[in-house]
Parts: sequence; C-alpha cells; structure tokens
Amino acid sequence: MIAITNANVFDGLNDRLLKQASIIIDGEFVREITHKVIPDGCFERVIDAGGKTVIPGLIDNHVHLMFGDGRLDELTVHGVRNAKNLLYAGFTTIRDAGGAVYGIKKGIDDGLIEGPRIFPSYSFISQTSGHGDFRESRAAARIADHIYTSPNLMNGQSYIADGVSEVLKAVREQLFLGASQIKIMAGGGLSSQYDPVQTQQYTLEEMKAAVQAASDYGTYVMAHLYTIESIKRALKAGVKSLEHAHLLDDEAARIAKDNEVFIVPCPNFGKGKKTEKDEGKKEKNFYKDIARKALFSGVEVQTQLINKYDLNIAYGTDFIERFNGGNPKLNDLVSYAERFGNFKALKSATGDGYRLSKLTTYQNPYPEGKVGVLESGSYADLLIVDGNPLKNISVLTEPDNIKVIMKGGKVYKEI
Repeated sequence: MIAITNANVFDGLNDRLLKQASIIIDGEFVREITHKVIPDGCFERVIDAGGKTVIPGLIDNHVHLMFGDGRLDELTVHGVRNAKNLLYAGFTTIRDAGGAVYGIKKGIDDGLIEGPRIFPSYSFISQTSGHGDFRESRAAARIADHIYTSPNLMNGQSYIADGVSEVLKAVREQLFLGASQIKIMAGGGLSSQYDPVQTQQYTLEEMKAAVQAASDYGTYVMAHLYTIESIKRALKAGVKSLEHAHLLDDEAARIAKDNEVFIVPCPNFGKGKKTEKDEGKKEKNFYKDIARKALFSGVEVQTQLINKYDLNIAYGTDFIERFNGGNPKLNDLVSYAERFGNFKALKSATGDGYRLSKLTTYQNPYPEGKVGVLESGSYADLLIVDGNPLKNISVLTEPDNIKVIMKGGKVYKEI
C-alpha cells in the first residue's frame, strides 16, 4: 500500500479542499481519505505532499487519439505518442470521440504502452456527404465490396451509414468492438470539405435509431453539431452529449437541463493551425472562415445559457494531432474558467467526467473503480499540484507545477 500525506484534497465534486488529509492507496484503488495519523512502517511507500493540492487525474472528454490521413500502422505510431503525451500532461482518462483506437487501448490496458484509460467510440458514424465522409471528391465512391476510396474510411476512423437499417448496423458494429458510447455526426463542420456547417445531418428517424441501439446496450449517443436546428433535432432524438453546440438557444438549453444532457463546448476548436492540405482551397476556406466566425460569435450566448441553467458540461479539447503537434496543452482549462469559473472548469475535467462515464453503465470499460473523483473506491488516478487550481486554474498550465502524476497507483511522473 501507498500513503500520500499532508495533502489538500479536491475530490472532483465539491468546491472545497479537504485540508491536511492522507490518501491510502491499495493497489489500483483509493481505499480511504483520512485525517488519521499514518503509522510508520505500515506502507510500501509514503509520499509527503507537503501541503500541495491533490486532484483527481484529469479527463479529456473529446479526443481523437488516432485521426488523420495515412495508413493505419502509421497512425498507430502517432497514436502511441499521443497517448503518452496526454498521460504526461495529466490526463489519466480520455473519451475518444472517434478513431481506430482498439489496439492502443488494449496495449495501454495490458500495460504494454503508456497512456490514459480510454472510453472508446471507435468509428464515428456519418451519413454520405456528412462530416465523417472524408472522400477526396464527390466523384469518389464506395465500390462493390464496400471498400472505400478514403483512407479515413478504410482504416475504421469513420463509418458511412444511410437510412435506419444502416445506422442500426453501424452502431451495433461499434458496440461489438466494445464501444463505451456511440459518436454520430449530426451536422456540418469546419474540418471536412463537402458538408457546410449549416447542413443538418441525419434525419430524426436515423438519430432515434442510433439512440435506440445504443440504449439497448446500456449506453448513449454523443453528437457532433453546431447549429440550433441540429441541436434541437438531437435533443428530440434523445442524444445525451452535445459536442460543440455553439449556437445553443434558450429553448434548447431548457430542454437540455430537463433531460440532464451534457454539453462539451470544446472552446478552442477551429483555432488550430491550417494544414498544407488547406492551402490552395481559398474559395472553400473563405466560406469556412465565415462559418467559423459565425460559430464563435455564438460562444458568449452559449456561455450565458450554460451558467443561467447550470447545464451539465464536460471538459473537452477536440485534441487532434494535426492541430497541436501531438502535444496536449491545458490552456483550454483557462478558457473554461473564464467562462464558467474555476470550480466548474476543474469539475468539468474531473467529477463531471465521472458523471458522464456513468451513462455507459455496463459498457463501461473500467467498471471496477471510479474515474475523475477521489474517494473510497475510486481509481488511484491523481495529480499532486503546486498551487490551488480552485483559486487559480492556470497553475495547471505549467508542467513543472504538476509534481506527481499517478494512474492506477503507479507513479508516472515525479519531480
């Protein structure tokens, strides 16, 4: 067993620190958080936190660990690097929002490579000409044996399904792989060529089919969308996690509140570097830039509505390697704090991620313990931080302030 002493503990759920406490760790799990005196010689190791803050390991609820053009083996190499970088940035758990992460997840869970716990969606599900249709041109087609011309489709990052029956099959195939939740593309986007942001994607019947198939397996659907039309359709279909949702309005916010729906705003998405592939597409970029400005003009209203109705939010960065070079940053936490306050921002990356994970019920890939919280029975996933992020969340943006990173009772970083 391990004891962490002299710790000021944030449990992931409450706006306070438990001062001068000790955390007793037994194997992978937290056994107890106590003010009892820790006797000498009873533990394999005692870590003196020295009055520093101990918080749960962070959760990024919107990550694409493996996403991009190229062969699957090449993407896997980058994915291994991404997983390690996320862990060493302080993320002990991620919810992967679409990608072929089966091998990496298994490698991490088996202890062969370093990385966070992964709640996988596997292929994100898209209609033809939707946000997940990454074919190079409108002329490229699915050939007779259902092999696609796009590498993104061939290697399982995306799955094209049209109509209720195809959507049902697509969802069930991801569940067969072990998806903990289902990701659908319910509207247009900024990173794909042929689906304007304003488009509505998937009919109500198709969305309901996805929700029903996921619900039948004890889990839920998360949906990429921006516009209010797409948001309201997704809410009507029973989607439980709205990704982005920049153009939220008052009516939709009230519906989301009444149905305990989560919103993952991903505040900095769309502000990343342009790729070489984007260059030379000035006409398309022109319209995408107009759409980007329109979306981000809605962030202020979205912020007001989230605060007005105290909506469920979860921290997500939309981490994609090509936008940030494989090096995850915690600067988005500062953006969340500016919008929602320090406590709600920190909770969105810890305890609210735990609450979101509970929606996976028996599809939860880590049923033995709790992620994102520090209490009896939680996984021993934690950070020891120099400073109090409840007062100043920016302390987490400096890597040297994170003194210890532990996952499952194993120390990965200690300075």
